[in-house]
Amino acid sequence: MDTLIEGYAAYLRQERRYSQHTARAYVADVRDMIAFARAHGRGALERWTADLVRAHLAARRTRDHLSAATVTRKRSALRTFFRWLDRERPGLGDPTTHVTAPKLGRALPRALDAESALALLAPRRRTPTALRDQAALLLLYGLGLRVSEAASLRDADLDLAAGTARILGKGNHERLVPVPAATVPALAAYREARPMNAVTFLVGRRGRPLATRTIARIVDRAALRALGRHVSPHQLRHSFATHLLAGGANLREIQTLLGHASLTTTQRYTQVSIERLLESFDKAHPRA
Repeated sequence: MDTLIEGYAAYLRQERRYSQHTARAYVADVRDMIAFARAHGRGALERWTADLVRAHLAARRTRDHLSAATVTRKRSALRTFFRWLDRERPGLGDPTTHVTAPKLGRALPRALDAESALALLAPRRRTPTALRDQAALLLLYGLGLRVSEAASLRDADLDLAAGTARILGKGNHERLVPVPAATVPALAAYREARPMNAVTFLVGRRGRPLATRTIARIVDRAALRALGRHVSPHQLRHSFATHLLAGGANLREIQTLLGHASLTTTQRYTQVSIERLLESFDKAHPRA
C-alpha cells in the first residue's frame, strides 16, 4: 500500500501539478481512509464500497467537527485516487462514484470592519520580527493572499517598485496582483531587515520559509493584542474581498485578485449578487 501511496503522491505533484500543500492534504486523506478501512476489516482495496466511504466521511465529520468543505475535499482526494488507480490497476472499480459531496453551507468567516482591520495592521515596533509580522498581515489583507500563498511568495516575485506581486496559487496557476501603495513602505522596511539570501519573502530567524501555521499564529497573536479577539488568516482574506466590494470594486476584478477559478466561489465569499457592477481596485480598498 505504501508503494501505491508514493505513486499517487508523485501523480499529484508531477501530472496534476498540485501544490505541495494540496498534495500532502490529498495523500493524508487517502491514508486516513485506509486506516478506517483496516479498522473495519476491509484493508484490501477490492473490499471498499460506497457505503464504507460514506461511513468514513460521516464518522470523520462527526468526530472532528469537520466543515462540509473539508469533507468535500476528502471525497475529492479519494475520487482522484481511484481515477489514478483505474489507470494503474484497470478493473478495480471506483467506490466513490456514488458518494455525493455534502452541500456546502453558506457560513462564511466574519469579516472585520475597516476600522478593526486598520487597527490590526498598525505598526507596533521596528524590530525585524515585528516588521515581518506586519508584512505577513499586509500580504493577507492588503493583497488578499491565501495563507499558503503568503508563505510561498518568493522575494523575487514581489516587485515593490512596480507595485505588483506574482502569485502562484491553487493548481499552480499564476496571477499578478497589485500591491497597494500604502503597504509598500512597511513591506520595503521588512525587506531591508530580512536575510538577503532567503528565497521566500517571509522567513524565520534562521532565514527559512515560514510555515502556514506560524503565519496563523502571527495573525492570531496580533489580533488578540490589537482587537482582543481571535482572527484567522482566512478572515483577513475574506475581509479584503468584502471591503473591496463595499468600496465599489468589480466582482470580476475581485475574482482575479483572489485567484478564484469560478465566479461562483467569489460570490460565496463576498455574499453579493453577480450583477453588481462597480468601480476599480484603487478606489475601493482602504489600504490603496
